[in-house]
Amino acid sequence: MTYLRPFTAADESATATVVVFPQAGAGCLRLRATAAALAPGTHLLGVQLPGREDRLEDAAADSLAEVVDHISGELREPARRRPLVLLGVSLGALIAYEVARRLESTGTAAHSLVVAAARSPEHWMTFPSANPSQAQLTALLHPSVRETRHAPYALLPLRADLRLMTGYRVPSAPLASTSLRSVSGHRDRVVTAGQMARWRERATHYRGHQVIDADHHGFMDPDTVIGMLSDAVSGTAPLRAVCG
Repeated sequence: MTYLRPFTAADESATATVVVFPQAGAGCLRLRATAAALAPGTHLLGVQLPGREDRLEDAAADSLAEVVDHISGELREPARRRPLVLLGVSLGALIAYEVARRLESTGTAAHSLVVAAARSPEHWMTFPSANPSQAQLTALLHPSVRETRHAPYALLPLRADLRLMTGYRVPSAPLASTSLRSVSGHRDRVVTAGQMARWRERATHYRGHQVIDADHHGFMDPDTVIGMLSDAVSGTAPLRAVCG
C-alpha cells in the first residue's frame, strides 16, 4: 500500500509539493485540518506508516531502509514536476532526512527540508530504539492519551517506529542540494534546541535554526505546520536564525 496520503489536489496550479512526516507513533490524517487552512497553490501530502489509522491492519515495516525505499520511490515523480518540500517532526524528521538523501542520490533532489523537534542524527546512535522501556515510551505519548485506557494501543505503533532506528549510522556526507532548516519549541520538554544543534552539519545549505512557541506535541497543529512551511514553500524570504 502507498505510504502517501493526498490532502490537496496535485493540479497544474500547484507551485510546490509539501510532504509532512509525523512524529513516531502518529498518523497523518489530522493534516485534513491543515489542508483546509492552507493557502491555494500547495500540493499537500502526508506520510502514513503501517499500523495506524487507515493502515491499522498493515504489518510494521522491517527497517528504515524499507520505509525510505517506499517513500522516495513515490516522491520521485512529484519531485520532477514541482519544488518538493519535506517537513519532518521528531522521528519523522530523521525519516524525511533519509528520504532527502535517497532522492539526491537518484538525481531528483528535494528543494528543502525542515526538521522540527528532532534530535540531530548522532543522538540516535545511543538511543535504545530496539527495546525502550515502558516508561521511556509512555513519556513520549501525548498527555491526553498517557493516562487513559488507550495508552497501551498507542504504544504499539510508537514502539514499531522507534525500532526502525535500530543500528542507525550517521551518514558521512551532508545533503548537497537540499537546503535544511531546523525548528525547536521553547516549551518542548522532550527535545531541546541544544539536542538539535548539529543539524547544521547535515546540509551544505543550512538555513538556520528557529525557536517557536510550541511544546513537543504541538508541531502538527495546523497553524504551526503552516508557519514552519511559509518560508520553505515560498523560498524567497530570508530566515532570521534564533539561538536558544
